[in-house]
Amino acid sequence: MHGYPIAFPRYWPRLVRQPGFSEPRDRALAADILRATQREERAINYFSRLIELAPNDSIRTVLNIIRDERIKHSQRFATIYRQLTGRAPQVRREEVPAPESFARGLEFAIRDELAAADLYRDIADRAVTLAIRRGFTRAAEDELRQSNVLMNMLAQLGAS
Repeated sequence: MHGYPIAFPRYWPRLVRQPGFSEPRDRALAADILRATQREERAINYFSRLIELAPNDSIRTVLNIIRDERIKHSQRFATIYRQLTGRAPQVRREEVPAPESFARGLEFAIRDELAAADLYRDIADRAVTLAIRRGFTRAAEDELRQSNVLMNMLAQLGAS
């Protein structure tokens, strides 16, 4: 029954603190979230271009689903940015050049999906709230799933 005495702190530490700009880390996180939002906007435009090059309707349908998920990510990231900073993100609309061929476009999209997943995992690791962590973890999972779909699509194109 005898053991080491237990000293309880007066206030238990919070696992996840409320967002705010009290630390420079929050500013860097907000900058990365803005960068992720811009990345999603570029990807939306790129997938619109890629859909135009798709060889058949079934591939167009899959690419539309992926583009719609990218739109949801962009909206979610903009909401997170707004909650963290108190202002709307200023996203530049960039014109994306069309890929030279559908296969090359898929290869670029796969690399972009994997790079985006790495960025989103990094943001999730540095998240200051559970909502940010969940949002970016889910987005990273979506990106990895989408890259697998695109890899399968590219493999099917090479086989036919």
